[in-house]
Amino acid sequence: MKAIKYLVMSALLMGFSTAVMAQDGTAADIDAVKNLVKTKPADYAKQIKAFVKENKKNTDNLVAIGRVLLEAEDYESARQFCMQALTTSKNTYAPAYVLLGDIAAMKDDGGEAAANYEQAIYADPKAPEAYRKYATVYRKIDPEGAVQKLEDLRQQRPDYPVDALIGHINYLSLRYGKANEAYAKVPVDQLKRMDFIEYAMSNYHGRQYDKALEIVKAGLAKEPLNATMNRIAMMCSNETKQFSEALKYAEILFTKVNKDSVTISDIDYQNYGKAYYGNGQFEEAIAKYKEALAQETEDKSLHADLYKSISDSYKSMKDFPNAIETYKQFLEAKADADATDYAGLGILNNSYARTLQGDEKMAAFAKADEAYANLIAKFPDAEEYGLWQRGRVNAQMDADLSKGQAKPYFERLAELIKAHETVDDTDKSRLFDAYSYMMRYYVKNKDSKTAYEFALKLQELQPEDADIKKVVEALEKAAN
Repeated sequence: MKAIKYLVMSALLMGFSTAVMAQDGTAADIDAVKNLVKTKPADYAKQIKAFVKENKKNTDNLVAIGRVLLEAEDYESARQFCMQALTTSKNTYAPAYVLLGDIAAMKDDGGEAAANYEQAIYADPKAPEAYRKYATVYRKIDPEGAVQKLEDLRQQRPDYPVDALIGHINYLSLRYGKANEAYAKVPVDQLKRMDFIEYAMSNYHGRQYDKALEIVKAGLAKEPLNATMNRIAMMCSNETKQFSEALKYAEILFTKVNKDSVTISDIDYQNYGKAYYGNGQFEEAIAKYKEALAQETEDKSLHADLYKSISDSYKSMKDFPNAIETYKQFLEAKADADATDYAGLGILNNSYARTLQGDEKMAAFAKADEAYANLIAKFPDAEEYGLWQRGRVNAQMDADLSKGQAKPYFERLAELIKAHETVDDTDKSRLFDAYSYMMRYYVKNKDSKTAYEFALKLQELQPEDADIKKVVEALEKAAN
């Protein structure tokens, strides 16, 4: 079935009935029509017309049968029953207009749907269903206008929970702040299941995680095994770093909720993994992240996030080889990987090198250097950062400065920074590393005059540093 943009799907998903205003009709007629649409005999159209004729004076039956046909996606036949109900009532039977609106909504005709709901309101100004459906449709065009229509309902029905409905409409319109304002006016004991869910999610989207958790806990007090509320509680507990609590909600979601009432998604596995990671249970986190990778998903970017999380987990375990390999998968999976993402591979290899000795250490440093070289090639704007890191890595590979491996990188870095119109604190920090290395390099090579020149540059960067003053004085004497 074609995706429904305006009303019926969202209404069903959000737990509202689409037939509040209509009566049940005659049960025998309803069952007969259900069987008819199921079997679709050759004379189907003829039999449908017979039902219209037989019930032409019973508006309740006509609309009830029309709803059966709507559910069967026989929109034209459903419309016939609506039109007969309006003829019989002399265009005053509101449920028929509501059904016409639902038919239009199912056909993605929002304008026609709204017009029919408006007619239903004129026919029965005190029936809330038409207001709700009008607002649901009209919110896509004018959210404020949709809310105003519900304020009209408040005038007609002061007893009706209009604030919760306004919260719902604003939630569907992604106006989370407005949704929170409306839901906050509803006493907690009057909130329904979907109110708790939408109210909590509005706060979650607004990054008000503590408030979202407070709301969803109130909902869970009524329905401890509600899958959606446990999911939200897990997510909010992760965001508030209450990881042991997040694990409790995850366990309920995965093991205690009726399996027929919930579909576990890759994001659920991801959040379960986050809870384990935050709780310091890295092996368990990796297992959940891998389960998330195994799930079908339309959002391929989630895979990149999962590879990154797996890499972070391995890193926390000091398992750098697996962290590095998984990080490479992250870079491959992330279509919009930026310079910071690519720099992460160099950082990982550098961290790994610091745990090793001998040739293995040098090999890991070389991989880090390669990563930064690739970074510069792929992102020219990151050249200064890449040169700075290459200089630092090569300085560690050539600790005695005998080869001057870092020299070309620090020289190029200093040249680029000096061309800046202004030099900020980051520039100064990088220049300090470059000048410090160059000074030590020339000391090592017994060129005190050049070393003294770089010492003076260091002093320009940090004129109050007592240790640098001593070095300058010593090198000045040696140079002379």
